Amino acid sequence: MIDLERLTINTIRTLAMDAVQAARSGHPGTPMAMAPVVYCLWQEFLRFDPEDPIWPNRDRFVLSMGHASMLLYSMLALAGVKAVNAKYERLGQLAVTLDDIKRFRQLDSKAPGHPEYRWTSGVETTSGPLGQGVATSVGMAIASRWMARFFNRPGFDLFGYDVYALCGDGCMMEGISSEAASLAGHWRAREPGPPPVDGALLGLSSQVSRTRDRDRIDATA
Repeated sequence: MIDLERLTINTIRTLAMDAVQAARSGHPGTPMAMAPVVYCLWQEFLRFDPEDPIWPNRDRFVLSMGHASMLLYSMLALAGVKAVNAKYERLGQLAVTLDDIKRFRQLDSKAPGHPEYRWTSGVETTSGPLGQGVATSVGMAIASRWMARFFNRPGFDLFGYDVYALCGDGCMMEGISSEAASLAGHWRAREPGPPPVDGALLGLSSQVSRTRDRDRIDATA
């Protein structure tokens, strides 16, 4: 690990500690522990453009354990992700500023206690109830395949983004996480190609009863 990487990781940790201390509430432990993991993901794997947070083929990062929100806010601030408004118009300003972090968990701050979609640019989904982000990430993965089927052309791929979900033991204890993982395994959500349904996934209700294919769950590993 080079000095700049170590400094960046420690800055993520320090922002989380200071924000929680200033708010006198929140969860500093998970952001401190997971800072190296998320730094590596954003630096080496995640395909995104800080100048264009709504780029359609961006990789999605879902923080399912929303109580660790300072981990995400620190990354958005350090990466310089720009803001868009409710109409997805670029505003030319940062999505999360240092002042927002100083006002962590305070009224009208762009750094609320749990990430909120369309309130803070760069947040892909609202995550508060444990397991919700895991399930949403499965839906995003299925949507990626659906869009690839309808919009990609030979030699010209518009869609093919990856989805990364960070979850904790609490998320995995919720039934919705196991059910979503089972659905992903049944539909082989990680494999290239379209999902085995057409239209706007209206076949979901008829497919749920057939999602217990445990031998296919390793497709999501």
